[in-house]
Amino acid sequence: MPSEAVLEGRLVRLEPLAERHLPPLVAIALAHPEEYRLTSTPASAAAADAYFGRVFAQRAAGTAHPVAVVLRDGGRVVGTSRLSEVELGHRRCELGFSWLDPACFGTGVNVESKLLLLAFAFERLAMHRVQIHTDTRNLRSQRAIEALGARQEGVLRRHQVAKDGYVRDTVVYGITDLDWPEVRARLEGRLARSLARRAVAG
Repeated sequence: MPSEAVLEGRLVRLEPLAERHLPPLVAIALAHPEEYRLTSTPASAAAADAYFGRVFAQRAAGTAHPVAVVLRDGGRVVGTSRLSEVELGHRRCELGFSWLDPACFGTGVNVESKLLLLAFAFERLAMHRVQIHTDTRNLRSQRAIEALGARQEGVLRRHQVAKDGYVRDTVVYGITDLDWPEVRARLEGRLARSLARRAVAG
């Protein structure tokens, strides 16, 4: 998998995750614990060390493509995301493990980040399927996933022990290569509207 690919957009650049990205990412996670309470985002510096150790090990094994979300204007690191559980033989992977500085919510940054990663998955890696999942308690995440155009495919009951110890149910969503043209058009439309709003705002 071309794990060193840099994905360029209008608002953001997705850089292969590196050690230099970690301090700002950890700072974002620790500054907003309530925002990411229902996710796998690390809640302490020690948890972050273990978390990123696993991420780099997965990349070395060829099963993950983790990225840092970097603003093109100013070069600030504002988030992270990744493709994981990459199975090239079956042409499938997962999209997720994302967090973003809340200051970037509603600015088009997340939309473009997901557009770039999905385009990489479907157009460069030739995936047949990208899966996304989230805690059933995380309604905001579910709305965001549905806004991408992903289809809800079911619920895995008592699927995972969350970081708060709760045995969570997991909502599973999917986007296939057959869905991708419509999903791409949808995301491009959302991004265009965000860019237009930014232009008006100056």
